[in-house]
Amino acid sequence: MTTLSVETDPLVAVVDGDAGRPPLLEVRNVSKSFPVRLSPFKKGYVSAVDGLSFTVKHGTTVGIVGESGCGKSTAARLILGLIDIDNGDVLFEGRNVKAQRESPQTPDDRRELRRNMQMVFQDPHSALNPRASIGEIISFPMKVHGFSKEEQQERTQWLLEQVGLHANHASYYPHQMSGGQRQRVNIARALALSPRLVVCDEAVSALDKSVQAQVLNLLKDLQAELGLTYLFISHDLNVVQYMSDEVLVMYLGQAVEMTDSARLYAKPLHPYTQALLASTPRLDDADGPVAPPLEGELPSPLDPPSGCRFRTRCPYAMEVCAQERPLLVEAADGHRVACHLYVEGSVEMRATSPALAVSAS
Repeated sequence: MTTLSVETDPLVAVVDGDAGRPPLLEVRNVSKSFPVRLSPFKKGYVSAVDGLSFTVKHGTTVGIVGESGCGKSTAARLILGLIDIDNGDVLFEGRNVKAQRESPQTPDDRRELRRNMQMVFQDPHSALNPRASIGEIISFPMKVHGFSKEEQQERTQWLLEQVGLHANHASYYPHQMSGGQRQRVNIARALALSPRLVVCDEAVSALDKSVQAQVLNLLKDLQAELGLTYLFISHDLNVVQYMSDEVLVMYLGQAVEMTDSARLYAKPLHPYTQALLASTPRLDDADGPVAPPLEGELPSPLDPPSGCRFRTRCPYAMEVCAQERPLLVEAADGHRVACHLYVEGSVEMRATSPALAVSAS
């Protein structure tokens, strides 16, 4: 077993060596459906994630945004191997997560994979065992992976200090701490085994705004100090903009747009992304993107629309949108979008109607 030092974490030493390396995480055409009982004699399937593909580079933060029910949290659990993948592959440092999870011949590889991929859950209260002390909660992953009692105690104290808590908090219980403090404990537990990838699933949505800012700054500081890579899931567009280097926009289980954060917020291409950003409250509306408001309800994942799943709410829908699913193609340098409005390899829109001509201009 590799001994972890209390003074310096092993992740700090690999930050400079990450440049030029292959992506830390690769998600390739991943799909997941869940069976549901529609009636005593009829069964259906909910399409939670459909053909999702993206990459996450070392030491960066990729944000995933979308409406509730778009598949963000399901995608996170598929990546971590918490639920089975129907189709596609997830590669972590070139190793197939699904193959290692299913193979009985690679227990050591599975343990290393679990050690390097951790998650910070949404609810800071229910994610903690109310009958265990904070010290026991943080040290439990180390106990499972064979750390000595001395190592567990020293590293637990170090982690508490890293997340802005005092070593004395190790004797506290979850009910004795505030929501922000409990989320700091969740972060400390996620960092207990020096993971390379941390998935934050709505990690600040249950916190007050002032506490949100503190936790977000803490996550950024930890990333800079420990060389962490984040997959940051949130429905709050402002939070994602602050945290992310790249942003992936999901709609009804599919990726509709992905590019770097600055470009997405300055010039979104997909009509859904435009509508999302236009709905965000701003102090100066003149600087925000102009887009028609979204109309109608999110279609049921039990029976998603044919072709483009956004077409039933899109003001620019064309005939081809009902016939063919748009692929996620590069419309500009580093800017991928899944929309029939754009000619492949160009950000120019197909001006086939007065509405499109206005939008393209």
